Amino acid sequence: MPISQTPIDDGEEARQALRALAAATRSVDDPAQTYDVVENLVGGLKSLKQVLDQLSSAHTSAAASARTDDGDHWAGVEEAYAAANALERASTLVARAGMAVDRASQHSGRVVWDSAAAAVPVAEWIAPRINPHDSFQHTNSFASPGSGASVRRRTGLSL
Repeated sequence: MPISQTPIDDGEEARQALRALAAATRSVDDPAQTYDVVENLVGGLKSLKQVLDQLSSAHTSAAASARTDDGDHWAGVEEAYAAANALERASTLVARAGMAVDRASQHSGRVVWDSAAAAVPVAEWIAPRINPHDSFQHTNSFASPGSGASVRRRTGLSL
């Protein structure tokens, strides 16, 4: 993808590329390809964070010329700073997502896919126990109220 230096065109190309990736990953025929895709996503999230930071900065540095549709300068400045704050928050969330995807990349990098082996389904209850110290997992209680039981199970990712 050539770099055009026009944010609108590049933003549209990025949107289309992500849409194509979403379609391409609906079914993954070769799980060995997942590591490279995850690695590319790590890099993409780092770039997305940078874009969000730069857009936030653009809103605040140009606030002196901000106006609303009806010409109100101070309301325009307020909206510019509100947009900058929302973009900063999005940047923080993307950075956290990047850390989670990087963690997935590390785990994925330790998997060797044996295409000759028969596919053996892993029981749903064993997958979360593979790495009980994964900082992105959280616990959920499955005990019935009033039963006195204290059953806890680690599940999923938590940001």
